[in-house]
Amino acid sequence: MAYGANGAQMAAGTRALVDAGHEVRAFTRSESGAQRWKDTGVETVVGDMSDIDALRRASEGQDALFLHVPLITGADDDRNAFGMNALQAAKDAGINRIVWNTGGPIMDPSSQTDPGAILLRALQDGGFSFLGLTPITYMENLLGPWTTEGLSRGLLPYPTPATFKMQWGAAADFGRVADRALLGDLPNEVVTLGGPAALDGDDLARITSEVLGRAVTFETMPAAEFERQLAQLAGPTVAGMIAGMYGGIQANPDQFQPGFVADAQQIEERFGLKLTSYADWLTQNLQHLTQ
Repeated sequence: MAYGANGAQMAAGTRALVDAGHEVRAFTRSESGAQRWKDTGVETVVGDMSDIDALRRASEGQDALFLHVPLITGADDDRNAFGMNALQAAKDAGINRIVWNTGGPIMDPSSQTDPGAILLRALQDGGFSFLGLTPITYMENLLGPWTTEGLSRGLLPYPTPATFKMQWGAAADFGRVADRALLGDLPNEVVTLGGPAALDGDDLARITSEVLGRAVTFETMPAAEFERQLAQLAGPTVAGMIAGMYGGIQANPDQFQPGFVADAQQIEERFGLKLTSYADWLTQNLQHLTQ
């Protein structure tokens, strides 16, 4: 079963699992999103992660989970409860194998407040076989209105310095890695997953120019402007948190730089695949970016 199958971070990964031949049951809060999955022949359950009975019903008959606890939740939602409910429903359904998109880095595994740290300990203590995948940053972040509007002016705006390198990863690769991982024994650890190369803003602009066939220049977007636009999509709380991180990167890039690069070759060799390049991802999403 795939959680958050209609979300920005999990939809492409869920589709990758379906394309790899898995019989996926998609779980989503969105009625319209559920219908889109149904229209492609994917079994779908609509529900909320606060309702453990709904999670039990959705988990019945499944042999593995592709798990993600949403970052964007309602004001009264408890993300810790979401994760614990998912694990309890899995245990009740006899599911032991879990590939987990952590949604972000787990800075302190002993934290009593970080939902990621709490869920990691529950996986370790609950006897589950699991693989945690921590994203560095998503190429899908470039599908936002800041990018599409900027490209119309020959610019590629993003709230990082032009020389700040990031291992941009495609959301679909999370499903591709999950597919390979579920073929064998899960290692009971968390690994970092990004793209095949560390790219700075000027690299992104160069590759974008090559794919589009016209000149594009990278522009460092003010964190406050990014927050304003993101708030319209994700709400003020999440937008403030994410924009705060980018503001920190702009102020102290050297301090943040080590956390945004990883050994892609090790991931590719371990799971026997090639991670999606930015040029390939851009080509796949060209229609969206140029509309």
